[in-house]
Amino acid sequence: MNHRMLTNVAVLLSSCVAFTVLGAAGCYAPAVEEDAESAERGAEIDDLAEGAGEEEAGEASEDVGEAQEALLACAPTWHHGGNLWEQTYDKVMGCACGDGYIKSSYKVWNSGHGNCWALGWVSSDPKDCRVNVRIKDSGGFFYGDCHLEVQSTLNPAASCVNRCGQRAPDGCYCDAECSRFGDCCPNYDAAC
Repeated sequence: MNHRMLTNVAVLLSSCVAFTVLGAAGCYAPAVEEDAESAERGAEIDDLAEGAGEEEAGEASEDVGEAQEALLACAPTWHHGGNLWEQTYDKVMGCACGDGYIKSSYKVWNSGHGNCWALGWVSSDPKDCRVNVRIKDSGGFFYGDCHLEVQSTLNPAASCVNRCGQRAPDGCYCDAECSRFGDCCPNYDAAC
Protein backbone atom coordinates (compact mmCIF):
# COMPACT_ATOMS: atom_id res chain seq x y z
CA MET A 1 0.00 0.00 0.00
CA ASN A 2 1.65 3.31 -1.01
CA HIS A 3 1.66 6.50 1.04
CA ARG A 4 -1.27 8.00 -0.84
CA MET A 5 -3.52 5.06 -0.02
CA LEU A 6 -2.50 5.42 3.61
CA THR A 7 -3.45 9.10 3.41
CA ASN A 8 -6.92 8.18 2.12
CA VAL A 9 -7.38 5.67 4.94
CA ALA A 10 -6.26 8.29 7.50
CA VAL A 11 -8.81 10.79 6.14
CA LEU A 12 -11.59 8.20 6.41
CA LEU A 13 -10.60 7.29 9.95
CA SER A 14 -10.41 10.93 11.03
CA SER A 15 -13.93 11.40 9.63
CA CYS A 16 -15.10 8.48 11.76
CA VAL A 17 -13.53 10.01 14.84
CA ALA A 18 -15.26 13.34 14.11
CA PHE A 19 -18.64 11.62 13.72
CA THR A 20 -18.13 9.72 16.97
CA VAL A 21 -17.17 12.88 18.88
CA LEU A 22 -20.20 14.71 17.50
CA GLY A 23 -22.43 11.87 18.68
CA ALA A 24 -23.35 10.32 15.36
CA ALA A 25 -24.93 6.88 15.61
CA GLY A 26 -22.14 5.10 13.75
CA CYS A 27 -19.47 5.40 11.17
CA TYR A 28 -18.88 3.30 8.14
CA ALA A 29 -15.49 3.40 6.47
CA PRO A 30 -15.61 1.52 3.18
CA ALA A 31 -12.73 -0.75 2.35
CA VAL A 32 -10.09 1.03 0.33
CA GLU A 33 -8.81 -0.95 -2.62
CA GLU A 34 -5.88 0.05 -4.73
CA ASP A 35 -6.67 0.35 -8.38
CA ALA A 36 -4.30 -1.35 -10.80
CA GLU A 37 -2.71 1.94 -11.92
CA SER A 38 -1.90 3.07 -8.34
CA ALA A 39 -0.51 -0.34 -7.43
CA GLU A 40 1.64 -0.39 -10.56
CA ARG A 41 2.90 3.12 -9.85
CA GLY A 42 3.79 2.18 -6.26
CA ALA A 43 5.75 -0.85 -7.50
CA GLU A 44 7.60 1.29 -10.06
CA ILE A 45 8.56 3.83 -7.41
CA ASP A 46 9.83 1.11 -5.09
CA ASP A 47 11.87 -0.43 -7.93
CA LEU A 48 13.36 2.96 -8.84
CA ALA A 49 14.25 3.74 -5.24
CA GLU A 50 15.99 0.38 -4.80
CA GLY A 51 17.67 -0.05 -8.16
CA ALA A 52 18.73 3.39 -9.36
CA GLY A 53 22.07 3.02 -11.10
CA GLU A 54 25.03 5.15 -10.03
CA GLU A 55 25.47 6.39 -13.59
CA GLU A 56 21.86 7.63 -13.81
CA ALA A 57 22.10 9.24 -10.37
CA GLY A 58 25.32 11.03 -11.40
CA GLU A 59 23.74 12.39 -14.57
CA ALA A 60 20.66 13.59 -12.70
CA SER A 61 22.70 15.39 -10.05
CA GLU A 62 24.81 17.15 -12.71
CA ASP A 63 21.70 18.38 -14.52
CA VAL A 64 20.11 19.47 -11.26
CA GLY A 65 23.27 21.37 -10.34
CA GLU A 66 23.19 23.24 -13.63
CA ALA A 67 19.52 24.11 -13.19
CA GLN A 68 19.95 25.54 -9.69
CA GLU A 69 19.92 29.23 -8.95
CA ALA A 70 19.97 30.96 -5.60
CA LEU A 71 16.62 32.13 -4.22
CA LEU A 72 15.94 34.47 -1.32
CA ALA A 73 14.89 32.29 1.64
CA CYS A 74 14.30 35.18 4.06
CA ALA A 75 15.48 38.69 4.85
CA PRO A 76 14.83 39.60 8.50
CA THR A 77 15.89 42.87 10.15
CA TRP A 78 16.73 43.31 13.85
CA HIS A 79 16.19 46.83 15.22
CA HIS A 80 18.74 47.36 18.00
CA GLY A 81 20.12 50.07 20.29
CA GLY A 82 18.54 52.57 22.65
CA ASN A 83 21.04 51.96 25.45
CA LEU A 84 23.08 54.47 27.40
CA TRP A 85 26.15 52.21 27.22
CA GLU A 86 27.58 50.09 24.43
CA GLN A 87 26.68 46.43 24.63
CA THR A 88 27.37 43.35 22.52
CA TYR A 89 25.17 40.25 22.32
CA ASP A 90 24.39 37.35 19.99
CA LYS A 91 21.10 36.89 18.15
CA VAL A 92 19.80 34.01 16.03
CA MET A 93 18.28 35.36 12.81
CA GLY A 94 16.87 33.59 9.76
CA CYS A 95 14.26 30.95 8.96
CA ALA A 96 13.68 27.40 7.80
CA CYS A 97 14.82 27.08 4.20
CA GLY A 98 11.46 25.81 2.93
CA ASP A 99 10.33 22.44 1.61
CA GLY A 100 12.75 21.11 -0.97
CA TYR A 101 15.39 23.82 -0.43
CA ILE A 102 18.78 23.89 1.28
CA LYS A 103 20.90 26.80 2.52
CA SER A 104 23.35 28.37 0.12
CA SER A 105 24.79 31.66 1.43
CA TYR A 106 24.06 34.66 3.64
CA LYS A 107 24.92 38.35 3.84
CA VAL A 108 24.79 40.53 7.00
CA TRP A 109 25.07 44.33 7.16
CA ASN A 110 24.14 47.17 9.49
CA SER A 111 22.46 50.50 8.85
CA GLY A 112 22.33 53.33 11.36
CA HIS A 113 24.32 53.22 14.59
CA GLY A 114 26.10 50.22 16.04
CA ASN A 115 27.26 47.22 14.08
CA CYS A 116 26.52 43.55 13.40
CA TRP A 117 28.28 40.64 11.73
CA ALA A 118 27.71 36.95 11.09
CA LEU A 119 29.28 34.28 13.29
CA GLY A 120 28.16 31.39 11.05
CA TRP A 121 25.27 29.03 10.46
CA VAL A 122 23.29 27.94 13.55
CA SER A 123 23.51 24.25 12.60
CA SER A 124 24.99 21.92 10.05
CA ASP A 125 21.48 20.90 8.93
CA PRO A 126 21.24 21.93 5.25
CA LYS A 127 17.54 22.79 5.67
CA ASP A 128 18.20 25.24 8.54
CA CYS A 129 18.65 28.77 7.12
CA ARG A 130 19.30 30.42 10.49
CA VAL A 131 22.48 32.39 11.20
CA ASN A 132 24.20 33.37 14.47
CA VAL A 133 24.70 37.13 14.38
CA ARG A 134 26.68 39.31 16.82
CA ILE A 135 25.00 42.67 17.51
CA LYS A 136 26.89 45.68 18.89
CA ASP A 137 24.70 48.50 20.18
CA SER A 138 26.26 51.94 20.25
CA GLY A 139 25.86 53.94 23.45
CA GLY A 140 23.99 57.19 23.77
CA PHE A 141 20.47 55.92 23.02
CA PHE A 142 21.12 55.62 19.27
CA TYR A 143 19.49 52.93 17.13
CA GLY A 144 20.54 50.76 14.23
CA ASP A 145 19.19 47.95 12.09
CA CYS A 146 20.95 44.66 11.45
CA HIS A 147 19.93 43.16 8.11
CA LEU A 148 20.29 39.53 7.03
CA GLU A 149 19.65 37.96 3.63
CA VAL A 150 19.74 34.17 3.37
CA GLN A 151 19.91 32.53 -0.04
CA SER A 152 18.80 28.94 -0.63
CA THR A 153 18.93 26.56 -3.58
CA LEU A 154 16.77 23.67 -4.66
CA ASN A 155 17.80 20.48 -2.92
CA PRO A 156 19.00 18.09 -5.69
CA ALA A 157 17.14 15.28 -3.90
CA ALA A 158 13.87 17.24 -4.28
CA SER A 159 14.22 18.08 -7.97
CA CYS A 160 12.17 16.79 -10.89
CA VAL A 161 14.99 17.25 -13.42
CA ASN A 162 15.33 13.84 -15.15
CA ARG A 163 12.67 12.43 -12.80
CA CYS A 164 9.34 13.26 -14.49
CA GLY A 165 6.78 10.58 -13.67
CA GLN A 166 8.85 9.38 -10.70
CA ARG A 167 9.38 10.01 -7.02
CA ALA A 168 12.40 12.10 -6.00
CA PRO A 169 14.74 10.76 -3.28
CA ASP A 170 13.56 13.51 -0.89
CA GLY A 171 10.04 12.01 -0.98
CA CYS A 172 8.21 14.48 -3.22
CA TYR A 173 6.69 13.45 -6.56
CA CYS A 174 7.12 14.46 -10.20
CA ASP A 175 3.98 12.92 -11.69
CA ALA A 176 0.52 14.04 -12.73
CA GLU A 177 -1.03 12.87 -9.44
CA CYS A 178 1.16 15.07 -7.22
CA SER A 179 -1.05 18.14 -7.72
CA ARG A 180 -4.05 16.19 -6.46
CA PHE A 181 -2.20 14.94 -3.39
CA GLY A 182 -0.19 18.13 -2.74
CA ASP A 183 3.18 16.39 -2.73
CA CYS A 184 4.84 17.80 -5.88
CA CYS A 185 8.52 18.67 -5.84
CA PRO A 186 9.18 22.44 -5.92
CA ASN A 187 10.23 22.51 -9.59
CA TYR A 188 7.58 20.07 -10.91
CA ASP A 189 5.84 22.66 -13.12
CA ALA A 190 9.10 23.92 -14.61
CA ALA A 191 10.75 20.53 -15.13
CA CYS A 192 7.83 18.38 -16.21
